[in-house]
Amino acid sequence: MNTSDLRESVRDVIAYDDARESAPFEHACTLITGLGLIACALLTPSRGRAVIHAMAGGALLVRAASGRDGLRKWAREPQAQPRSRIVVAP
Repeated sequence: MNTSDLRESVRDVIAYDDARESAPFEHACTLITGLGLIACALLTPSRGRAVIHAMAGGALLVRAASGRDGLRKWAREPQAQPRSRIVVAP
């Protein structure tokens, strides 16, 4: 699999995620799980496990905040308008 195929696959996954309806409490559960993993990272005696827990927890926090049902919905902000792809040359 070359780089362009991988990028296209990632774009397809992002487009699917943006188009689908969120499960009930999906972002809240992801947030709680991320915070739990970060708390485990602070309490675990092994540095290797702590790093893995913190990385996974951070990724889940980012996931909980992203998307149309993340922080944007909680803050009651309007949906972002897609940028125009028209290039105006002088």
